[in-house]
Amino acid sequence: MKQKIVFPRFDAELNTDVCDAYNNAELTLTVRMGFSQINPAAGADEGTYHDYGNAAKPARKIIKWTPATWKAWKDTFCSSVQAYWSDKFWLINDAGSFLYTAKDAQVYVPNVWCRLKVVGQEGTAANNHHSIDVVRLHPSVKWFGSHEHLYDSKDINSVEKNRDSHNKKVMQQAHVHEFGHILGLGHVDIGKAHCPASGDTNASACYGVSDVDMNSVMGSGMQLRLEHSAPWREAVRAFSVAEVFSGGASPTDLLMPFARLLVGSNTLFAVWPAKMKRHYPRTPAEAAAGTLITAPPKRGAK
Repeated sequence: MKQKIVFPRFDAELNTDVCDAYNNAELTLTVRMGFSQINPAAGADEGTYHDYGNAAKPARKIIKWTPATWKAWKDTFCSSVQAYWSDKFWLINDAGSFLYTAKDAQVYVPNVWCRLKVVGQEGTAANNHHSIDVVRLHPSVKWFGSHEHLYDSKDINSVEKNRDSHNKKVMQQAHVHEFGHILGLGHVDIGKAHCPASGDTNASACYGVSDVDMNSVMGSGMQLRLEHSAPWREAVRAFSVAEVFSGGASPTDLLMPFARLLVGSNTLFAVWPAKMKRHYPRTPAEAAAGTLITAPPKRGAK
């Protein structure tokens, strides 16, 4: 079965049709991005635009988008973001949800493979999840003040964002970091003493003070972490809870031998821990024992 839940930041689709003794359910988050060009005034080939779109900030030289450069930039944005964020996480099914029954009557507990689809659209489309304006910088311009709704043509490039304690460059592609925000992720050090959630969460300290935090993609670097699976975990919990309350779980399912007796209770308190390696479906007994299967198992009939 394919089920869909619409969230403010993305649409989520859970596909359990792909489940069997070896294959997990697939959870795809679809984000529709709206793109709008910012060009020099009066159709000129060159002009200026202010940092952050703020007339009080410095003006930078910009040039006119051509159909070819505009298409190439949008395509690169969508493909590189999708390549970075998609197919990286597997959520371990500790809720006992979405059970699959094979032909030999053996029940399997599928995990959930996390996927992402980025759809590029015009900025005027009514169903965009997030829209951005984009300036095309003149080749002589090395820096431009961007924000979540205003990008520049160089934001897809890898640039030095910081230096670690060994004076090693910390590199980042700004659009990949910003897409993390679009999915709902905050800066790496939010909640720590030097970056209180009630303060300025865009302060430089919020991008990571220690080397390990600085290198996070939600810091100044490009490293993906398990906690970055949070958008998919949020979505799968919604599907899991909906399954129970819509009657999708049978009385037999509710008595499977998990750590807690009722799958309904499991569903409400499930953690759905993330892994960055493929974990295969388990039998209820394997799940109850906490067994994790990372090598292709020997199974019976599908």
